[in-house]
Amino acid sequence: MLAMVARRQGLRAQIEAGVLDDTLPVSSLLQKCVLLGGQAGSQKMVDWARQELNGYDPKTVPVYRRLSIGLMAVMTNRAGYNPMHRRISDSVLPPRVREFLREEGTDLDIAVLHGNIGQLEALAGTGKAEHTLIPWWGDIITDLLNKYSVADNTRVQLVYWPVSDSALKGLLVQVRTALAELVAELDALTPQGQDVPDKAAADRAVQFVVTGGQNTITVTSQHTANGTNISNGTAGPVTASGALGTAVGSQSASGAHSSMGGAQTTHGDHATVTGQHASGPQPADGRSWWARLRKRGVIVAFSTVVAAAVAVFTWTEWTPWK
Repeated sequence: MLAMVARRQGLRAQIEAGVLDDTLPVSSLLQKCVLLGGQAGSQKMVDWARQELNGYDPKTVPVYRRLSIGLMAVMTNRAGYNPMHRRISDSVLPPRVREFLREEGTDLDIAVLHGNIGQLEALAGTGKAEHTLIPWWGDIITDLLNKYSVADNTRVQLVYWPVSDSALKGLLVQVRTALAELVAELDALTPQGQDVPDKAAADRAVQFVVTGGQNTITVTSQHTANGTNISNGTAGPVTASGALGTAVGSQSASGAHSSMGGAQTTHGDHATVTGQHASGPQPADGRSWWARLRKRGVIVAFSTVVAAAVAVFTWTEWTPWK
């Protein structure tokens, strides 16, 4: 199976084969993802793969790189001997510091793994059961603890997150799984025989895989003509034009015999519209009132004229039939 996939030369096929091969590092697959995103013109794909490869800004780290782990401190005596490991809570910090951390969205107990994927793979390959990860703000917290929260004969050497090797490898599996889902979405959105996806398909696939906002990829803006039917699963606009065009969702349609459902407007002969508060602009009728009555039929027209005459006679109290 792997050999059959590997014989295909495209980058998408290479990523697909690599996802199924646990011996290939995730960093290698992400490098191919950068190239594929460049070929497709998808800056979203390139940006995501680059951030995984180069590391994230600590404030923009995705959810799957945030682990719930308590912050620990290494404490010694003033001479630096007799180290002890203690759990640190933000309650030991000054109120102003706690307020600052909350405003910054920093939780001492959430390990933010913002380093590049190569570093994480290297750590996972050391064979250690636990890894010591120092937060980017670790020196600041260490100084504050030494100034406000420890006894005179105690010194805080450093603060760290104790990340288990299993948690670290689990994160790498999540990134590999994200790549597998990305390839699966691209397979579904790319025409058969075309290796490089178009930009719109690549962007939507990355949006779905990275954010996990929806279970299916849907189009948010569509245009169609000449009787093509389209639907929209999100709140985005859909425009259908041309004879026999139909659309479903929040949209507008124009053209003879066009139809649609939802909140929308419609234009054209024999156009139909359905939905709550749905309405379509009605063209002004320039014909005379008598012509419009004649269209409704001779009997209706005659009855209408007679009824109008009787009303006038009654109002003026004139009875010509007496």
